Amino acid sequence: MNKFLIFAAMLFTLSGCAAAAIQGASRAADQAEILSNEDAAAQGDVAAQLKMGQAHCCTIAGSMGVLNNQKATHWFCKAANQNNAQAQYELGRIYSGDLVRGVNGPAKIGALLTTQAANKPLALMWFALAAANGHEKAADKAKDLRKDMKPAEVAEALIREKSPQAQPCEWNDVYPDHQI
Repeated sequence: MNKFLIFAAMLFTLSGCAAAAIQGASRAADQAEILSNEDAAAQGDVAAQLKMGQAHCCTIAGSMGVLNNQKATHWFCKAANQNNAQAQYELGRIYSGDLVRGVNGPAKIGALLTTQAANKPLALMWFALAAANGHEKAADKAKDLRKDMKPAEVAEALIREKSPQAQPCEWNDVYPDHQI
């Protein structure tokens, strides 16, 4: 029994080290992605804008290193407004309250322990647009989200879908009280 506890403690300790190493390598890759796509994204290249959004995305509450929800949504909005289905999906995911993607154990634990900001009608609008533009997972995400929404919220999402470019898109416009 003692050997098992020692082994479990060692494994737990090593998993924390591995998570930190993976997270550090991921942030370095994100920084490189930002540096290599910044100019093209600023000039309107939709693929570069998507890469910029992905490199900046996603944190629980504020900016940590490269990750920044404000910058992520800025670039995702630019790409989404050019009908990029992946950017629309990412906005749906973010505004549904799912801020953590990939292998980020500490952030996932933090997300479970805190209340995430969510704008369900806006999220549903983005998922619906992504599905209409051919994103494979978006329709299922929209269906799941609808189950957790009131009828008035679903109606609001349908109204928003008619004029997506007129809707608030960037983090600080959607959550003025949660600026980062």
